[in-house]
Amino acid sequence: MLMFLASVLDQMDRALEHVKKDSVHDARIGLMLTDNAIELAMHELAKTKDAELKLWRHRSDEYQHKSELAEALGRVFDAKVKFAKIEGLVNGEQARTITLLHDFRNELYHIGLQHEAILPALSRFYFSVACDILSAYPIRGFSYHSKIELPVRSKKYFTNKGKYSPAEIGDFARAFRTMSAACGHQKRSTIRTLADHMEATIEDSDNCLDIVAQGVYEGQQQTRDQATVECQTWPLSFSEEAYKYARDNGFVGETRPELLEWLAKNYPLRFKMDPVPSWKKQVTRLRSKGNPHTALEYYVAFMEHTTQIREAFSGSAAAAEQEIDRLIEEYRNERN
Repeated sequence: MLMFLASVLDQMDRALEHVKKDSVHDARIGLMLTDNAIELAMHELAKTKDAELKLWRHRSDEYQHKSELAEALGRVFDAKVKFAKIEGLVNGEQARTITLLHDFRNELYHIGLQHEAILPALSRFYFSVACDILSAYPIRGFSYHSKIELPVRSKKYFTNKGKYSPAEIGDFARAFRTMSAACGHQKRSTIRTLADHMEATIEDSDNCLDIVAQGVYEGQQQTRDQATVECQTWPLSFSEEAYKYARDNGFVGETRPELLEWLAKNYPLRFKMDPVPSWKKQVTRLRSKGNPHTALEYYVAFMEHTTQIREAFSGSAAAAEQEIDRLIEEYRNERN
């Protein structure tokens, strides 16, 4: 147990070093190290419980969460979070937050998404949350022998007053409280960063929708509501699923314009009118949040819910601008 705890301290100390630098690249490393430390702690919690049940058969017979424990011993992060919540290591709010931040970690590591605008704030927030969780990690005791080589970074957090080891149980909770204070996380700063990025994302969609509504040729101008519908129906019109839906629900036309018109009137589109005004109100609601856990959940829900339509706005605007550029180049060639 001592070696495990010292290793977690070592990893968190390394994470703190990067988090405090506040650069995007350091924030990425800090978030990954923090996430790994949390996952190791939750896995160790499951291992300890499993060993306890194997040692005390009567406790095993009475234990009601054997299936959750078995899943937590595997590789699935969500299963470890669920078990940690059962055992009281994390509360519901912390469980939701570390699950969301683990998803960010996966996007950074596996998918290559950067999240530059919010990453330093998320890294500090995750580190602060992890310190709160790890400071309450249940320690019943630990043994020590002279051949154990403890990580160098961990030693600076030890009191060296333990009778039979270089550390006392209380050293670990104190260490994580010290780290939490050192990381400098500020709740309002995290909320403001998320709101600022959400606002910038909405402004980008706002501009794209304007471009689509203005059209390229004379007579193509339309309302933003109409443009919102068109941005969804145009890609849908190439979809076999949408075409089948139309045929199954009474569409008898033959041409693409007929299909587009039918889809606009009958297909269950997610957005029937310009969503930007309501999105801007959501930014105001996000800024009013006082809890960064709630703010993160709100931010992620918005980004996930609007991804498809935002991409549709962006794609349609890019196509319109490309056509405009082509016409300009064509005009220049004719003049020359």
